[in-house]
Amino acid sequence: MDKIKIIMISDAHDMEGRLVEKGLQDLFSKDEVTLFNCADLKIEYCIGCFSCRYKTPGKCVHNDGMVDILPHLVASDVIVLLTRMEYGCYSPLIKRILDRTITFETPFLRTANGETHLEPRYPKKRKLLTVAYDENIDSEEAVIFTHLTKRNAINFDAEWRRPVFIREGEDIEKKLRRAYGDLLK
Repeated sequence: MDKIKIIMISDAHDMEGRLVEKGLQDLFSKDEVTLFNCADLKIEYCIGCFSCRYKTPGKCVHNDGMVDILPHLVASDVIVLLTRMEYGCYSPLIKRILDRTITFETPFLRTANGETHLEPRYPKKRKLLTVAYDENIDSEEAVIFTHLTKRNAINFDAEWRRPVFIREGEDIEKKLRRAYGDLLK
């Protein structure tokens, strides 16, 4: 079987996040993994100028860490987002990267699940796996985050996978192994 091309985008900057990040790296050891820890990268905020759509298709006006990330996103079979859960949402670092993936879309419209969305610029079916960690993730946050990740999968034109929630004291390896099995389906 060919190696799966995985891009892992992480915000891990504390002990808890680094443990989950290490667990993911171990889990994907037989695959081709490219890890970007956005805590180590300079990523500018999207300024909403839409140059990446109209003036320089697929290319942002910012020349920062996204220049390295985007080619790996385009080539990936699986996108893994590792984020600290913050009020049912991604961390600000991961959100900033997601905002910048607007270059993934063209200005042309399509219908997906009865809704209007932008056409993907790089049509390749990917899978999206999101891993959220925090000391206490309550059920309301989990519901909000699950809905959010489903919406992001539509924007990535990706197959959605149920997010993995890792709370303090839980068996990280067991939860990640189950998610990996789901990715292979």
